[in-house]
Amino acid sequence: MTTPTLHPTILEWMDDLAEQGKSELTIAIYRRGLVHFCRWSEQVYGQPFDPAAIIPRDVAEWKARQQTVEKAPPATVNARLTALSRYFKWAVAHSYCRSDPTAGVKSLRPPVRQPKALKETYVRRLLRHIHQSGQLRDMALVELLLGAGLRISETLALRVEDLNLNGRTAEATIRRGKGGVHRVVPLTSPVRQALKLYLKSQPGLQPEDPLWVGERGPLHDRSGVFNLLKKYARLAGLDPDLISPHILRHTFAGRYLAANPDDLRGLAAILGHSSLNTVMIYTTPDADALLSRMEKAEL
Repeated sequence: MTTPTLHPTILEWMDDLAEQGKSELTIAIYRRGLVHFCRWSEQVYGQPFDPAAIIPRDVAEWKARQQTVEKAPPATVNARLTALSRYFKWAVAHSYCRSDPTAGVKSLRPPVRQPKALKETYVRRLLRHIHQSGQLRDMALVELLLGAGLRISETLALRVEDLNLNGRTAEATIRRGKGGVHRVVPLTSPVRQALKLYLKSQPGLQPEDPLWVGERGPLHDRSGVFNLLKKYARLAGLDPDLISPHILRHTFAGRYLAANPDDLRGLAAILGHSSLNTVMIYTTPDADALLSRMEKAEL
C-alpha cells in the first residue's frame, strides 16, 4: 500500500509543531493519523487530498470504516481523530479551509476496564512470604498498602504522629492527600498489629519523624517500594510484573466492595475520592463474572 504524498499544508503544520517543541513521537503519531485519512480520502474520491474539500460526512464515514471494516481499537480511532482535528483547527486558523469538518464528530468511548487487582491466592502467598522474612518495616508497609488502600505518595509522607494505634479505633491521618484533601483512614487489626511491631523495633523514632526508616535512613523514594514489592514477589515465586503499590490499592478497593457491595460512599471516603463516579469502576464485573451471572440466569 503506497503512502500518499502529504499536502503542503500538512507539512507546514508539522513544521509548526516542531517549532513549538512538540516531540518527534507526537509528530509521528499525528503524521500516521493524517496519512491514514489522506489514503482513505484518495481511495474514495480518486483525487489528491484537499483540506478545503473535506466535509463532516467524510470524517464520519472515515471513522465508521475504521470501526466496522478495519475493526480498529477505540484508542487507535481516537488518536487518528485527534490528529485530524488538530490539523483542521490549525488549517482554519490559517485560512486554508473555511470550517472544521471534525467539529461535530465525537471520539469513541473506550470500554470501561476494571482496575487490575491481585487474586486472593496471590495476596496470601505474598503476605505469607513477607511475614516469613521477619522484616518488620516491610511487613507493616505492605499490610498498610493492602489493608487501607493508601496511595504510595500518602504512605511515604506519613510521620509517626500521623498514626493512632492505641485508641479504641486505630487510624492513620492523611494530612495532604491528592488535591490537598485531609482525611482519616481507619486501620484494621492486621494493619494495626504490623505497625505496632514495626514501631516497637524502632524505639528512637520521634513523633515528628518520617514513619518509614531503614538501614540507609528514611524511605522517601517510591521506586524503593516498587523494588521491594517485586523482590518479595520473585522470592515467593510470583510474577513481579503483577504487583505495584497502585495495584495493592486497587486490590484493597475490590476486596472492600466484595465484602460491602453497596458501600460506594464508604469506599470513596477511605480512598480519598470526592466523587462516587471515580469508585464506580470497581463495580464493573469482568468477563468471567458476567458469564457466571448469565449462566445462573439460565438455571
